[in-house]
Amino acid sequence: MSAKLSSRSRAAGLAVAAIAVLAALLLPAAAGAHAVLDESVPARGAVLEQAPAEVKFRFNEPVESSLGGVRVFDSDGTEVQDGKLDSSGDGREIGATLPESLPAGMYTAIYQVVSADSHPISGGITFSVDSPGGGGLDAAAGASSISELLASSESGPVTEVGFWLDRWIGFLALALVTGALGWLVLVWRPLRTKGPEAAADGADAVGRRLRGLILAAALVGVVASLVAIPFQGAIATGKDFWHSFGGGIPGEVVSTRFGTMMLVRAAGFLAMVPLGLLAVRACREGRLGRGAAGAVAIAAAGTVALMLTPGLAGHASTQDPTWLLLPSDVVHVGAMAAWSGGLAATLWLLPAATGAAPSPESRTAVLLAGMLRFSAVALIAVGLIALTGAIQAVAEVGSFGALLDTAFGRAVLAKILLFAVLIGLGAANRKRVIPALVARRSDGASPGGAGLSARRNLRIETALVTVVLAVTAALVSYPPPDSIGAGPASGSVVTAGDRIEYTLDPARTGKNEAHVYIFDDSTGAPVEVKGIELTFDPPTEGDTPIEADVRKAGPGHYVAPAMTLAIKGKWTVAAAIRFSRFDERIETFEVEIR
Repeated sequence: MSAKLSSRSRAAGLAVAAIAVLAALLLPAAAGAHAVLDESVPARGAVLEQAPAEVKFRFNEPVESSLGGVRVFDSDGTEVQDGKLDSSGDGREIGATLPESLPAGMYTAIYQVVSADSHPISGGITFSVDSPGGGGLDAAAGASSISELLASSESGPVTEVGFWLDRWIGFLALALVTGALGWLVLVWRPLRTKGPEAAADGADAVGRRLRGLILAAALVGVVASLVAIPFQGAIATGKDFWHSFGGGIPGEVVSTRFGTMMLVRAAGFLAMVPLGLLAVRACREGRLGRGAAGAVAIAAAGTVALMLTPGLAGHASTQDPTWLLLPSDVVHVGAMAAWSGGLAATLWLLPAATGAAPSPESRTAVLLAGMLRFSAVALIAVGLIALTGAIQAVAEVGSFGALLDTAFGRAVLAKILLFAVLIGLGAANRKRVIPALVARRSDGASPGGAGLSARRNLRIETALVTVVLAVTAALVSYPPPDSIGAGPASGSVVTAGDRIEYTLDPARTGKNEAHVYIFDDSTGAPVEVKGIELTFDPPTEGDTPIEADVRKAGPGHYVAPAMTLAIKGKWTVAAAIRFSRFDERIETFEVEIR
């Protein structure tokens, strides 16, 4: 009966997961929260008769300006800002003051800040100061393009991979310490008090292994949490890991949401140490004594802190509705840690209990009881993972197309597929392993081949779970698709040495305004053209393309005001640019209308 119940429970878990994932991708998405540039002063491509006193960038949400900044370069690539970083009271505006007088010429301003969801964002504009007699634009020769300046400020692949590896190790440590605590309370204690009497014989051996597991994972977790602080500083400021220790960068990271949460996470790992020191006693006693109970209580408080930090440092605390997404994220992290860490704990700790049993049949009884108890815990965890994962998919992915078109979506899709494989593997294994153990217990035999199969299956599941955590470590570094698409849509293409930047505002159904900027990609100077035509091709076949009314707004700057785009989806925009009588180029790009 137990075997049949376990198999049916696993099958039910698989069905719940499939229904939840399907519902997640069919329901409408919630609004995202990832900083988008709203406006700049001076405006992009502006030609000014007088030098501005400062350069400002304003975003649609607060940003962490202490980690990034605004830098302004002249045509020789020399920084000209005076080093004072200004920000508004609401945290949405960041700027840098300039010297009292700037010579005529082209200037490029770039920004590097950290969004509220801990993702670094960057971009830039160009503007020019033209003397009253003209000629100021000629001073732009040799200037670096925006893309070149931003590329020179990036941390590089080694630092990015190192940060991913640190996050992965941190997630593994979190899963292990949480899974170990859950295994102690939900699997071992009932097994010790209500299970086979032979389980008591392995209490000391289980306790020693539990002590080593908790202390090692807690130590690794503390180190990974603290190392994440300079890594975040390196990514945000465009430095490599070792250079991020200079200029007070780690201290600046600590003052941000992400840095604070890393310190809280490190404290959560330290809270596990008392339990590790008392692990043997906690496993030996059928009822937790005063000291062991206190250690478990401290560890439980540390677990709550560990469960909160991913959401508070990332998307869940910055997206609407926060009241739903943050608790959902906490439950999701807790359930995933209980399941994945519980798998590792079962693989490492349960053999210590079975190995100490005095007889073959008692070893089978202990192994079967332990597997059944963890199977019940895993079933609940799987259901919670599926439910909370569906909620997060609704808010952060939003559509089937985003699963394939964005890095975030592809990472989510990878997690869904791995999750489905794990559930299917668990269900299939329990159909064979649990009944085999039941039969061998009835025959008074040792676990034999069934025990070896159980250990092999646990190893495979544990390995797959580590891959899931690796994907999760990559996932948290990507902004959600809806966050990317919030607000104006913008992009750029480079053709024959010219950089064409476009912005469509607000990129939603109804009235939209399109801006096209044409620059020399080497100098950043506006490029004068004979004319430009914009054609918007709807996402649905058979609809008539829209010819935009394009007007010149300034040097290299063209605007198409008050266009009505009534259909949601990806519109294809064709920009026919006449550089001369005999030179016309057509560039196409896609914009998402929401």
